[in-house]
Amino acid sequence: MEDALAVVGHWIGLVKAAKFSLSEVNRDCQERVAAGTVVVEEEFRQDLDAVFEALGSLLVHLEGQEEALEEEMDDE
Repeated sequence: MEDALAVVGHWIGLVKAAKFSLSEVNRDCQERVAAGTVVVEEEFRQDLDAVFEALGSLLVHLEGQEEALEEEMDDE
């Protein structure tokens, strides 16, 4: 049980890191567009938003799993 909790915790960390990285990519793109140095296609932004949303959903699911495992461990 503790191993499963550790794995879930590890995945939560990875998903949070991925979301942070995507936020940084999005911020960088917005700054470049504002500066006029690059044009970001709307399709890219939509894809980036979709990936960010999927990671958010995965994070919510993993956090739910983590909570369930912690409750199960407390019950034992």
